[in-house]
Amino acid sequence: MDGGYASMTTEIIHPEIINPGKRPGLIILCEHASNFIPPVYEGLGLSRKHLIDHIAWDIGTEAVTRKMAEMMEVPAVLAKVSRLVIDCNREPDRHGLVPEVSDGIDIPGNRGLDLSARQARISAYYTPFHRAANTLVQAHLKAGIRPLVVGMHSFTSQMDGIKRPWQVGFLYNKDPRLAEAMMGLMERETDLCIGNNQPYSGKDLYYTMERHGAAHGLAQTTMEVRQDMLKTEAQTTEWAALLADCLDECMQRSDLRG
Repeated sequence: MDGGYASMTTEIIHPEIINPGKRPGLIILCEHASNFIPPVYEGLGLSRKHLIDHIAWDIGTEAVTRKMAEMMEVPAVLAKVSRLVIDCNREPDRHGLVPEVSDGIDIPGNRGLDLSARQARISAYYTPFHRAANTLVQAHLKAGIRPLVVGMHSFTSQMDGIKRPWQVGFLYNKDPRLAEAMMGLMERETDLCIGNNQPYSGKDLYYTMERHGAAHGLAQTTMEVRQDMLKTEAQTTEWAALLADCLDECMQRSDLRG
């Protein structure tokens, strides 16, 4: 794929913003909600089986995010382009922003991109997502409200041949307040296997939460649910209800909102 061609024909795709003016106090961000690849990229040279696989999106997270936002009447932002086109949970200068390989799969359409093609993707998909997230955060702060900020993600049941026992995980970097609160509530209410900074560490992969939560001193965490538990409508509804209940309790805590 020619980088110059992509940069000339790229059209802006804005994220979807749910409930922008409803109940304040919590913002849900879902960077990997979609596996959509704009036609100009010709599927990035991948087969359909890869485009519906976990490398293209966080399976189940769009449904869970929508249901949580509906149940709680809180705002949420969903990216509308695949993480293979550009990963909104990466620093703009990070190598994996436009992945050339994902879980051992080569991404032909991302090979050899020139700077203009890379910048075109940032301008068209990455910047609109983060602008929308920032708009929600700033609206809260200007109203004197300090919201909780959470990221909604999912993960595969095994990686590199190693099984992952966790059913849900909570990530954090320097501020563990919200992650610890959520883990405590999960331990109280369920018998789930809970990951403490697992299956990934917020000390390594945490850009969106750093930018829209930690940078403003807001309590934040990335929530990870295992994908084999998000296969059906009933499962996504059950997870949305559980997470919503725990977050609703967290929203009442002054130590998290102060």
